[in-house]
Order: sequence, then structure tokens, then C-alpha cells
Amino acid sequence: MDKNNFDGVRIVLALIVVFAHISALTTLPEFHSLATFFDSNFAVKGFFAVSGFLVTKSFVGCNSLIEFAEKRFRRIYPAYTASLLLCLVIGIATSSLAITEFLSSPETIKYLFANLAFLNFLQPELPYVFDDNPMRELNGSLWTIKIEVMLYCCTPLIVYLFSNWGSLKTTAIIFALSVTWVYFFKSLYTGNIGEVIARQFPGQLSYFVVGALFAINTYAMKKLIWITLLSTLGLFILHAPLARLLIEPIAYSSIVIYCATKAARNFHLGRYGDISYGIYLYHFPIIQLLIHWGLFALDPWLGLTLSLIITLGVALLSWHFVEKPFLKRSSHYLIATKS
Repeated sequence: MDKNNFDGVRIVLALIVVFAHISALTTLPEFHSLATFFDSNFAVKGFFAVSGFLVTKSFVGCNSLIEFAEKRFRRIYPAYTASLLLCLVIGIATSSLAITEFLSSPETIKYLFANLAFLNFLQPELPYVFDDNPMRELNGSLWTIKIEVMLYCCTPLIVYLFSNWGSLKTTAIIFALSVTWVYFFKSLYTGNIGEVIARQFPGQLSYFVVGALFAINTYAMKKLIWITLLSTLGLFILHAPLARLLIEPIAYSSIVIYCATKAARNFHLGRYGDISYGIYLYHFPIIQLLIHWGLFALDPWLGLTLSLIITLGVALLSWHFVEKPFLKRSSHYLIATKS
């Protein structure tokens, strides 16, 4: 792959999520402005677009489906499992239950097995953990991981359709199906959890497939600057919900891919390790723990500073001792940190 800054873009997106969650989890007035300047909605959708670009490139470079699946497993699962173990350790340390009672609790067992299967929504909490926090959930970031895995499963089909139908036609069809899903559950569905269902798979598929299009279609990449400018302008001009549903996946995807491949390609923020995944996985329980210990109540800015320092430290440790050892030498994640 040409020189790029995907590692830096992913780190920035992960930090946007961190700041947004500090505001949401603490509910402190000092951090209300963070939600304005740090949009986790943009960051998460940007991640899906970046994933579409990089994972499609990865699939095209693989010799078999098994090799592709192995690469995805090696990248996702070790750190994901480590984040669950961190939550269990935090649970043991903070629960009002005795250790044996905590570990044998049906809630704890369900938490472990549900989350290992990427089904965080089945059991997001641990028994008597963070009862006094504004939110009890251990790691609210994990809901995106199951969607990421589903998108990986779609990649072989997307690339196959690109080859047989053409990348533009395939993107248009998948994009339309994804946007239709979101529109139905946001605007037509009368149930109580329409917004929640809308953001699940395949609601995020539009961002992924636009990223995949840029990875495959050289003409689209040549026109990236114009696609970015026009779609971003459209976001500012168009306010009708349906129009924004149509323009947002194009704008968000083109912005992050332009930043990674054109605007900031010479920056190499990942030279010390690809820590964006670790930042994303570990920050939520760390913030929750500092809230539980009263550090944000003592000094909000001290709590924020320690959240960032500890998260970055844990992410670095995770990269070097959990994630990196499981990657193959040919992994583009390793190559990117060496270049």
C-alpha cells in the first residue's frame, strides 16, 4: 500500500470516542462541551469506513478465505479477550460480593460467555459493580465489535460482486439496502428501540462499502478530493433527514480516507505501535473505574488526565504484549509500525 496515515487517523478517531465517553459517563457540567467538539457518532462510522478500505485491501491480498479469517481473528480476538479479562478484574476489585461469590454468580458467567461471543447486549453489567456510577455498563464500546465481525464476513461477497457486477453498481445496491434499513427503523418503525436497531448491522454497511469502493476503484480514489468537498458541503447545506442519510456515509467515509491517504500521509503516529484498537477497547472500563474511585468528583480535569494517561499506557502494553505477538510477520499492521 502507498504511504499513508491510517494508523494516525485511527488513533484520532479512538481519542474522539474517549473524550465523548468521558462527557457521557461522568455527566459533569465541566465536560458538556466535549460532546459538542468530539462526535463519537462520526468517529465510530469513520472506523467502519477505514475498516472497509483496509480489510478489503487485506482480503484481495490473501490467498484463501481461511487465511483472511485467520488474519481477522488474530487482529481482533486477543485484545478483545484481554479487555473482557480487564473488566472481570475490575469487577472482582469493586464488587461488593466476595470473590468466590462474584465468580460463581450467574451474571458473571453470562457476562463472560455472552461477551466472548460478541453479544455484549445480552449481559453488559457485572453483579454489584459500579452501582453508584451514573451508568453501570462495564464497556459500552463493545457493541461495535460484533458489527465489525459481520462486516468482515461480508467482505468476500462484496469483493466477488465488485468483480462480477462492477464496484460502482455493487456499492450503489449495498448502499441503498443499508440506508433503507436505517431509514425504516428511524422513521417508520413504531417500536421503542428503533434507533438502537438502526445502528446495528446492516445499518453501518454503507460506510464499510464506500470504504471498500475507494480501496478497489482507482477512479474513485483519483476523485477523492472532489467527493470529499462536495459531500461535506452537502452535509452543511442539506438538512432533510433522508438527504442526510444518503450523504453522510459518503461524506464521513471520504473525509477519513482523504485524511489518511492524501492530507496527512506523511505523519507516522503509529511508529510506536498500532494502539488505536487498544484505546478503543480499554478506555471505557478505565473511565468507569476512575468514576467509581471518586477521582472525577475530586477533580474533573485530574480524572480526565488520568483517564488518558492510563488508557494510552494500557493500549501500548496491549499492543506489545497481547496484539503484536499474535500477528503474522506479513501483517500490514506490523509493516506500518516499522515503516
